Amino acid sequence: MVRALLVLPPLPQPMNAPYLGQQYVAAALLSAGHAVRCLDLANARAPVARTRLAEEVRRFRPDLIGMTLFTYNALAGYRLAEMLPDGDTILIAGGPHPTVLPEEPLSHGFDLSLSGEGEHAILAVAEALETGGSFDAIPGLHARTGHGPPHGTIEDLDALPFPHVAAKATGEDAVAGGVVTSRGCPARCTFCANYVTGRAYRWRSPENVVAELLTLRRKFGLTHVPFWDDAFTARRPRLEALCDAILAEPDLAGMTWTCITPGNMVLPKDLERMRRAGCVAINFGIESGDRGILRAIRKGQTPERVIAAVQAAKAAGMTTIVNFMFGFPDEGPEELANTRALMAQLAPMTDFFNNFGVLVPFPGTAIYDRYHLEYGFTDWWLDPSRIPAAPGTDLGCDPALERNFFNYAPQLKAEIADLVRWKARHNATWESRNVKSG
Repeated sequence: MVRALLVLPPLPQPMNAPYLGQQYVAAALLSAGHAVRCLDLANARAPVARTRLAEEVRRFRPDLIGMTLFTYNALAGYRLAEMLPDGDTILIAGGPHPTVLPEEPLSHGFDLSLSGEGEHAILAVAEALETGGSFDAIPGLHARTGHGPPHGTIEDLDALPFPHVAAKATGEDAVAGGVVTSRGCPARCTFCANYVTGRAYRWRSPENVVAELLTLRRKFGLTHVPFWDDAFTARRPRLEALCDAILAEPDLAGMTWTCITPGNMVLPKDLERMRRAGCVAINFGIESGDRGILRAIRKGQTPERVIAAVQAAKAAGMTTIVNFMFGFPDEGPEELANTRALMAQLAPMTDFFNNFGVLVPFPGTAIYDRYHLEYGFTDWWLDPSRIPAAPGTDLGCDPALERNFFNYAPQLKAEIADLVRWKARHNATWESRNVKSG
C-alpha cells in the first residue's frame, strides 16, 4: 500500500468545491487499495499553505505527494516544493501545466512530472513504488533521467471509479462540485489550453452517467449538478441518448443540471430535449462578434448561429450564460465594435455574461506560441507580477487587462475595459431583477 497525499496549491481566485480532477485521481488510488489524503489549498494564502502542507506531511507521512498544477498556480506549487524536506517521498507534478511543459517542474524540485490524464499513470507510479520497479515505461511520465512513451487517452471512461467515492475517505467534507460525462473537445480554438483530456472526444455511456447521478442523489442528497464537459453537445446521438436515459429514470425526476458548449455545437431541437431532461442553464462559448476574429481564432461559428442557439435556449426556459473574450492579437476598434454590437443584440435574451474575459496567453496554445517572443511574455507564469491576481472592486478591472500581455495602446485598453464594465453592468441588473422577484 502506498500513502499518497494529493495537493492543490493556492490559486489567484478561489474554488468553492473540491477539485474534480483531483478527486478522480484519489478515487483511482483508493480503489486500488492505497491510502489517500487530499489537501485543497486553492483558497489559502502562501504562508497558510506552507504551514498546512508541512503539518499534513508530518501527520500523514506520505510515500508520494502529487500536486495538481495549473499555469496560474505553477509558481505557487514550485514554492511549496522548495520547502518540503529531502527524503524518501516522491514528489510528482500533474495537471494542465505539466502536460504542456513536463520538463519545467523537474527543474523546480519535482522528482516526476506527468503529461495527460492521471488515473492510470498514478496507479503505475504507485505500483513502481511498491515493487521497486522503474518509472521509465509509464506513458506520459517524465523524470530527470528520462521519460516514458507519449501519453495516450483513456478510452473506457466507464471503467473509472466515480470521483465522489473519495469525498469522505480522503478527509473532504464535500463531494466534488459536478460531473464530467465526456472528455476532450473537437474544437481547435487557438486560445484554448485544454491539453490534459485532449482533442479526441470520448464519452461515458448513458447508463454510467445515470448511475453516478443516482448515487449523488441517494447518498449525498444532491438535486442539482453542473456538467463540466468542455463540449457537452459535441455529438448529437450521444446527447440524445443521455437525455433520454435521464428522462427514463424515475428517481432522477426533478434533478436539474447545467452544461457548457460552443455556440455552434447545439441546435434548437437539442435544447428542447435537454430542458425536458433537467437542463436549467447553458453556458455558450462565443468569444467574438467579429467574423475576422472568429476565423483567426478558429472558433468555427458565425454570429447568426450563436444568436439562434441563445434564442432557442431562452425559449426553452433556460438561464443563458454567454462568454465573450477581448484583446485578441490584431483586434482593433472596429473588431471590438462588432463584438459590442453582438453583445447588445444578445443582451435581451442573455441572463449573464462571463465575468472579465480579457485574453490570457496560456503556454502551449497557438496564440502563445505565435506571440510570446514578439510581445515579451515568455514564461510569464514564473513572474509573480504577471500572474493575474484576484479581481478588485472596479467593474472594468480585469486582472489580465492590468497585466497587458499584448501591450495594448491606451485607447484600445480603455475600450476593452469599457466592454468589461458593460458586461458587469448587465449582470448586476440581471441579479437585481432576480433578487427582487425572489
